[in-house]
Amino acid sequence: MTTTIHVKNLLHDGRCLVGYDDHGEYVASWPEVARESIRAINHLTSHGPIPAPTAYRILGDLKGVGHLLPQALERLCRGLQASLEVFDVYDHRRDPAASVSDAVALLCRAARKASDLGQLLEDAQAAISEQGYHADPEADSSPRLPGTW
Repeated sequence: MTTTIHVKNLLHDGRCLVGYDDHGEYVASWPEVARESIRAINHLTSHGPIPAPTAYRILGDLKGVGHLLPQALERLCRGLQASLEVFDVYDHRRDPAASVSDAVALLCRAARKASDLGQLLEDAQAAISEQGYHADPEADSSPRLPGTW
């Protein structure tokens, strides 16, 4: 008898993929945290000017999304395909293999676009890598070290 690992119940740093742990307790899922993180970035970046050094750091973290998302999507594809062999899969509209095939094709396209996104964010970060700004000494009284922004 083969034991199937239910990916939805696996935890990583206290979070899972679907929002509930193996005891049925709600836990914010990693995809939910990712969505809410982008939502918070949208909110926080709507409040005025963003100097290049700040944008540089933000882009440095965001480019990782584009670089890491393709791998996650490719693994999701493999998992979907494997589910057809392991589970008694049904689809109310059509052949489950056709549904998975369509989803895999779309996820592969999304992975390519995410990869492009990562590279574009990296290029944007590089474009502003040498930029700084002269702070208004009246507005900011924090000490500045020579050669820092």
